[in-house]
Amino acid sequence: MGLGVLLVPALAGYFLQIRLNIFRYHTLRESGQHVVFRAALTGSILVFFAQLLIYSVGQYASGPVAYLNNAFGFEYTAAAVLSFFLALLIWPIANLIVNKDEAAIRAAKDNGELVGIFVTKAIGTGKYVEISLDTGKVYIGHIVESGIGVRSEFDLMIVPVISGYRASDTNDLKITHFYDRAITDSIANGQDWQEFRIGVSLGRVVLVRFFNLRLYRAFLGEQEREE
Repeated sequence: MGLGVLLVPALAGYFLQIRLNIFRYHTLRESGQHVVFRAALTGSILVFFAQLLIYSVGQYASGPVAYLNNAFGFEYTAAAVLSFFLALLIWPIANLIVNKDEAAIRAAKDNGELVGIFVTKAIGTGKYVEISLDTGKVYIGHIVESGIGVRSEFDLMIVPVISGYRASDTNDLKITHFYDRAITDSIANGQDWQEFRIGVSLGRVVLVRFFNLRLYRAFLGEQEREE
């Protein structure tokens, strides 16, 4: 029975590892044995502080503590149970300090996922972003959603304003379609802008950058003059 009680702080540790923003995005990227070790370590820390709390207020709660320890025949049963309640208390408070987006980007940075960080930070900037796929297809528009955090290769959503392709021989960008006017007219007529979103897997992306249409057109003009 004593060994079974030890599972309680381990579960409490696992709960914190997958719920606390500061830990969860690292935990989701790790293999099984690392997750188990993190959960056990976190659980041990919780038990330590739970036992300190019991020693501090033991004179006021000696009855319940003694009852739990005697009922399960294990000296630290009360500390193990209290560790889980500490986890439930720590979870919402700690997540107020470190928000979800900051934690996801920090974990991605620690893992060297720079492209994922780029597209995520582009959300809400109002800037055009060029996404070039491994098929040669190119979408240029606004990144509106990112799945960063769980895996190094996640999905993203873009509302394309321009599309084209990269020439197979020179890799030069060739723009073929403009959608901005059609999208604007459709939204004005009551159509939901989310219907224009396109999902892209980051694993298919070979190039991502901010795109300036004015500079692109100026560059084309310079090329024509040189020719």
